[in-house]
Amino acid sequence: MGKGKVIGTVAAAVVIPAAAVVGAIYILPLLNITSSNTLYYFGNDASVAADGTISLGKEEVLGYSSKYSDTMTGYFKAQLNENETYIYNAVMYASENGYSDIFLPEDVFDGGYDRLQELEYVITFLSCDSPFVAHNYTTNSKLTGNVEQFAGKSYHHIQLETLGEEYTSRREAAYEKAKSVVASIPQECNTDRKKAQYLYNYVAENSVYVTDGYSTRNVPIADLLIDGKAICDGYADTVTMLFNMAGIETASANGINNSKNEGHTVNFAKLDGEYYYFDASADSIINEKGFKPAFYFGMSWAEASDSFTFADEFANRCPKAEKSLLPDST
Repeated sequence: MGKGKVIGTVAAAVVIPAAAVVGAIYILPLLNITSSNTLYYFGNDASVAADGTISLGKEEVLGYSSKYSDTMTGYFKAQLNENETYIYNAVMYASENGYSDIFLPEDVFDGGYDRLQELEYVITFLSCDSPFVAHNYTTNSKLTGNVEQFAGKSYHHIQLETLGEEYTSRREAAYEKAKSVVASIPQECNTDRKKAQYLYNYVAENSVYVTDGYSTRNVPIADLLIDGKAICDGYADTVTMLFNMAGIETASANGINNSKNEGHTVNFAKLDGEYYYFDASADSIINEKGFKPAFYFGMSWAEASDSFTFADEFANRCPKAEKSLLPDST
C-alpha cells in the first residue's frame, strides 16, 4: 500500500486550501513545502494528484495488513464494524510509517459516539492488539475536534505524537531482538503452554519494573527487550509480541490495578485451545524478591479480577476464561 500525501512540518495542524476537481482526480494547489508527515485518506475517491502524490482509498485502507502482522492477531479488530476498522487501519498505517498528522473523511464516523470518543475507543483497541502502537496514544495524541474542508468534503484532523528516527530505530531493534528470543525456544517446549512459560519467564526474569523518570515517548517493547526495564505497558506489549510470534494468539487489556488504584495493563492468550490471563509486570516484581515468576501466569477471569478491574470497554469483549494454571487453583 503506497503512502498518501504528505504536507506540512511536525505537529502543526495543516489547513488545506481549496482544490480544483478534474473528474475523479483532485488537483492540489502547489504548496512550497518540502518536509512532510501528513497523511490524507480520501474515502472512496480514486486518487489525489499533486507533486506525484497519491492518496489512500477506502478499500485500500480496509485491506491494509500490518507490516508487523506476525506480532498481532487482531482480537479486538475482529469485533469492530467496517467504519471502525477503517479508523483502526488508518491509524495503524500512520503509526507504522511515521506520520504525525492524518485526515479521515468525516463519513467514516458512524454517529454512535462523539467523534473524539470513537477515535479513543478504536485507538485503544488498536494499542491492545498491536505491540507497536503505544497505550498512551489517546492521551499523548491531539485528538482534536478539528473538521476541515477539502474539495467540498469534511475531513477530521488527527494529530499523533511525532515519532522521530530514534523511535523508529529502537522499535526495529526490539523487533529483531524479539525474533532472536522466539528462535531460542528449546525444542522440548512443544506445546503452547511450554512455549508461553518460556517466553513469559524470559520477560519477567530479564527486566525490572520501573516508574521513576519514565518518559511517555519511550518505546515500551524496546525499554524491556533492549534496556531491561519497563512499566506495565512494556511488559504487556512484549508478551503480546513474543507470544504471537511463537504462534500463540495474544492481546492485552487495559484497566485499574486494584491495590494501587492506578492504570494497568494485562495480557490474555489462548494456550492449547483455552484462554488464560497473564501479568508479567507483577511477576517481574515477584522475581526481584527472589521468587519464581509463576504467581500471575495463566489466571482465570475471576483470578485476574481479584487484582485487576477491567475497563468498561474491555469487560464485555475480553474472554471470560474459566480455567486456571495457578498452582493452588482447584
